[in-house]
Amino acid sequence: MAESVTDYFIAAHLKQGYIDTWLVAGPHVVQVANLERYTGADYKTQLFGDLYDSASGIAETPIEFTELTVGQATQRWQYYRCRDDHFVDLSGFYHLTSYLQSWAYAELIVPAARRVAFVLTSNAPADVWINGRHVHRQDHIQHQIPLSATFEAELDADANTILVRFEAIAARECPYVMALQLRDDANSALPDLPVRLPTGHQHGEFHTKLERLFAAAYLERDVYCRDDEIVVIWPEDLPAELRQTITVRLQDVAGRIYYEGLVDTIAGARQSVGRAVQYLDNAYHIVLMPHPNTYYLTNIRVTRSIALTILKNRYSDTPYGEYATRRQEALLDAAMRRDQIYAEIAKMELGQWPELNQAVIQTTIDGINQRRDCSDFYLIGLLGALIRYGNDPQFPKELEEQIRLCALGFRYWAADPGADAMWFWSENHQILFHACEVLAGQLFAAEIFDNTDQSGTWHAERGTAFSLAWLHKRASGGFREWDSNCYFEHDLLALTHLADLAENEQLRELAAVVSDKLLFSMALNSFRGVFGSTHGRTYTDHIKGARCELTSGIGRMLWGTGVFNQHILGTVALACAKSYELPHVIAEIAIARVEELWSKERHRQELTWEYDRVDGILEVNKATYRTPDYMLCSAQDHNPGQLGSQQHIWQATLSQDALVFVTHPPCVSEEGSHRPGFWHGNVVLPRVAQWYDTLIDVRNMPKDDWMGFTHAFFPTFAFDRHAIHSGWAFAQVGDGYLAITAANGIALVTHGDNAHRELRSYGTQNIWVCQMGRAARDGDFEAFQERVLSLGTEFGELSVRCGNLRGQELRFGWHGPLLVNGVEQPLSGFKHYESPICTCDLGDETMDIAGWQEIVQLNFAV
Repeated sequence: MAESVTDYFIAAHLKQGYIDTWLVAGPHVVQVANLERYTGADYKTQLFGDLYDSASGIAETPIEFTELTVGQATQRWQYYRCRDDHFVDLSGFYHLTSYLQSWAYAELIVPAARRVAFVLTSNAPADVWINGRHVHRQDHIQHQIPLSATFEAELDADANTILVRFEAIAARECPYVMALQLRDDANSALPDLPVRLPTGHQHGEFHTKLERLFAAAYLERDVYCRDDEIVVIWPEDLPAELRQTITVRLQDVAGRIYYEGLVDTIAGARQSVGRAVQYLDNAYHIVLMPHPNTYYLTNIRVTRSIALTILKNRYSDTPYGEYATRRQEALLDAAMRRDQIYAEIAKMELGQWPELNQAVIQTTIDGINQRRDCSDFYLIGLLGALIRYGNDPQFPKELEEQIRLCALGFRYWAADPGADAMWFWSENHQILFHACEVLAGQLFAAEIFDNTDQSGTWHAERGTAFSLAWLHKRASGGFREWDSNCYFEHDLLALTHLADLAENEQLRELAAVVSDKLLFSMALNSFRGVFGSTHGRTYTDHIKGARCELTSGIGRMLWGTGVFNQHILGTVALACAKSYELPHVIAEIAIARVEELWSKERHRQELTWEYDRVDGILEVNKATYRTPDYMLCSAQDHNPGQLGSQQHIWQATLSQDALVFVTHPPCVSEEGSHRPGFWHGNVVLPRVAQWYDTLIDVRNMPKDDWMGFTHAFFPTFAFDRHAIHSGWAFAQVGDGYLAITAANGIALVTHGDNAHRELRSYGTQNIWVCQMGRAARDGDFEAFQERVLSLGTEFGELSVRCGNLRGQELRFGWHGPLLVNGVEQPLSGFKHYESPICTCDLGDETMDIAGWQEIVQLNFAV
């Protein structure tokens, strides 16, 4: 590698031994062709072996903004500052299998030559060059939580060039990170030695100043509704030396600029970019940039992007209207305000044939023909549309032929010929693939399907057998992805198509009754339109408030609470399924404001490698306590100490925006490819016990945990009032109260992406306690705080003794039972459902669901 060819540098220092500032190029993305060449579970290892190049690919010293040529493509070297997790994080979602390469470059200044230890952390193979010499390659593949490897290398006196190339095979979600730490002989981090990055401008100090200024800004929320003002805020303690005039933009994800203005960033500055009603529903970014003269004339291009969503529909926390009216409202919202295939299907249902956008439909068909991941989500809709509307004279004939060819060439199960990025193994994908096969087989019964050389009749029979097996399993044992506020939508997408369109009577009836069961679970664990349950799988967008839950539009249409949002698959599918009708008692349960409801559930699944890609028993025991003013839900003692993924273990719900929960993050990113991520899921599952309105969350993490803390989502903007004192955080919404504390103390985060929405508590062993209250039982907000503080919470070594507001003493810890007034309370072995509304055992052929006016029986023996 050539010596540096510039006199200008951006200066930084090691942070806890990590290089936290880099010049980064990539990812360079190459779609992998002919995947059939690679067989077995280690296909990624085979791919890396074939694609590996021992040369770095870097011929010239990287300089900020200069280009790197990779094959026929170019990448640009860009400044990258790591956040608190020290990762260069280029994670993303890839619907087609792709090979990724990225490069990170920095120069480290050391006073004298020495040998040091390097710790390189990555998800996949990576190489390191120091001063042009290749010194290390690691070839592990660690899909989610990255793996570290240690090696030693010599550093020269003065400047040392460090280049890291890190790779990935991306198929669906792709966590893609790299971190590099330097340690001395004592295995401790090197001191904060200087790091520099070559650049084309001479204003390195000003660059760093702008970066600090941008990092201090925050938004108060993630989702802005119709009347909300979108305001960028700087803290009151912003140092005076950071004052600048900068540019603030509002851009959508495609880069279109909707607002641009200048702001003088004094302490406490607030810059409005308008109200949500001025803009279209969409995902946006606030982009902070230098003053235009600085950006364009002096070439200082440091920026910061803060994500937000605009959703102008009003949220309904009380039921309204009749189903027929809400159904029409849902279809119109989808047809007029959304831009995807199910919006086009809504137009068909409404008879809006002149407004049909065939380009959207054709793009969807093209993606299915490529076998992009999630193709099953969309093929089911196209097949349903062809069955329902194909005989309408206005249905485009060319579209009918395109759907036919698409269906005949599709891969309906993993055992069929083909290799692609489609995922068959999770609960929602399983039933969607089976439902697609049923409908395609019915439609084209006499035709031969290209991929299998089998008839449509054969496919319909196989899809029916698979579907019935899936349905019987959920009828007897419940859901693996229990109470998922994202994947219940996809389950319903399949179930309603089967209940409405399957020709096999048994399949049609069983799909309808399992739909009833799923919606009963949703209704039972909902509060004012919030599906606030513990979730077997979820994502950050769906738990930092209820407005973006995938199930919210379903609840809005079926029982009148929630909001119609961008997630329309399940809502449109239900609206089009004229043969399915929700039992009235289930809607009644969803909206009832009962004085007190204590409900327990157990879901249990026997999993097999052949069908689920995992062996063993999945079981969860759940508790829900619901009042008119709040709801508290948890998964009791669920696999404590095991590695987690997307499980949402507990949540307290006060309103659609006021949700509180605790997680153990692996990284800073909230991007959905991280499973777990900053807010959804846990690296290590806690041990949780709930007794009515009191919850204890015990954390026992490895001593070398990457982040070193657990944290609570605590959105202060959503509370009517809140207070933090005496080691507790308190919140009030209406007549509902919450109090939360941690054994290691809590601190409200006031800077960064989650400013004033996050409570952190450091330490790898910790205990959180959450107490809920109501004005009707606990007086005003001040009285509630006083009563909680008087209860006397005593923490031991991974154990706690505390009182609750009902005069009981609770004892719980990492080991041993939950004791309430000295009496052991079971945390497992619950009935399938147990509450005044429904009590039944796992495996029962019927479920009686009792409302206030009527009882409905679900019969699974069909």
